[in-house]
Amino acid sequence: MSSAQTAVTAVPTQKFEVSPESIRPEATLESLDLDSLALAELALALQEELGVPVGEDEAAKHSTVGELVAALNAKRA
Repeated sequence: MSSAQTAVTAVPTQKFEVSPESIRPEATLESLDLDSLALAELALALQEELGVPVGEDEAAKHSTVGELVAALNAKRA
């Protein structure tokens, strides 16, 4: 598991009490019940955790967990 995958699983679990089982690659951020404020907090927490910028478009409601992980991995490469 990449560090981006670990962070995308850990941050919602710890900050927003999302169950780890629901954080699947095909799950949308909206399906995890993250509102716009939570998405902004998620982006900030991922930036701090991984040291890469996370844009609002990457952490948007329609984005899937897999898309977010791929975007973060690409930035870290």
